[in-house]
Amino acid sequence: MRTPNGGTIPQVAIDDAGTLHLIYYTGSMSSGDLFHVSRGPDAPDWSAPQPVNSQPHGVNGLGPIDAGQLAIGPDGLLHVTWFHKDPLRFYYARSDHKGRFEPQQTLSVKDEGGVETAPTVTTDDDGNVYVFWHADAVEDARRRVYMAVSRENGSLFDLPRAVSPEAEGACGCCGLRAVTDAEGAVHVSYRGAGDNIHRGMRLLSTADQGRTFSDQLIQPWKVGACPVATTTLGVGPEGTLVAWETEGQVYFADIERLDEPVSPPGEANFRRKNATVAVNDRGDTLLAWGDGPGFMSGGTLHWQLFDAAGRPRRDEGSASEPIPARSVPTVAVRPDGSFVIVF
Repeated sequence: MRTPNGGTIPQVAIDDAGTLHLIYYTGSMSSGDLFHVSRGPDAPDWSAPQPVNSQPHGVNGLGPIDAGQLAIGPDGLLHVTWFHKDPLRFYYARSDHKGRFEPQQTLSVKDEGGVETAPTVTTDDDGNVYVFWHADAVEDARRRVYMAVSRENGSLFDLPRAVSPEAEGACGCCGLRAVTDAEGAVHVSYRGAGDNIHRGMRLLSTADQGRTFSDQLIQPWKVGACPVATTTLGVGPEGTLVAWETEGQVYFADIERLDEPVSPPGEANFRRKNATVAVNDRGDTLLAWGDGPGFMSGGTLHWQLFDAAGRPRRDEGSASEPIPARSVPTVAVRPDGSFVIVF
């Protein structure tokens, strides 16, 4: 599916009733707005767009690491996060039960110098809302991942605190992503920047609702510059998958078997990037990505289906229309196990 209304940088999620929820960005590279649309299982088209940010033109949308991120809570409410550079702040908004969004909240308590990428959000069944970002007006090797958590379903947030190891840094222009698994543990994938050259993907995990975190390397990448890359996470019946890019190739792996990464067959025409992953109840995994030069081009959309053992199936393809510039693909799983890709 194409993102409606000329939108870019989409993020899709699906609720228990099988309704698709999509947020997307419209505007210039420096400022614009987020909108939400939905689409029921039998609906012929998307709903009318509803604004997410209550401060007009208050969202940054330079590239694939920007715009908004979305989570659906157990009560069906939507939780969205984003940032803007004037001033440098992180923001959050929650929907009501009619699908309208409440006034946005500012999560930052200071100028978040050095911000280049949107925050990420996830929820759990106990009404906790977790928002993560990386920041600090310092070199990447000294940046860290921060968390602001609400124990009141997004009504009020605690003050943010650093949760990643100081020595690992955080790559300033690379995205991060959070998800809550079936057991209630929260995982965050982010790109480190140790010594400004060790920019491999890393995984933060907490099993006690954000009170303590473990940190582990997903895959190394030694590079002296930020690659401007994204990451996603997907929860399935047997575990949680993480998807990422290293040196122009995209991968996914079960977070319990990070030493067994899987990549799609074939070779890139330019650069494989912006990997997004989802897994259904049968254990089938869909990986979608863009293939294009640099980070500003969306590239050609490709996808590959894998079986439960990580073996590529014949279900692969590409789109005739390119992913829009500065944008990404996003995937979700329907209740019947079929996949949907929006770009």
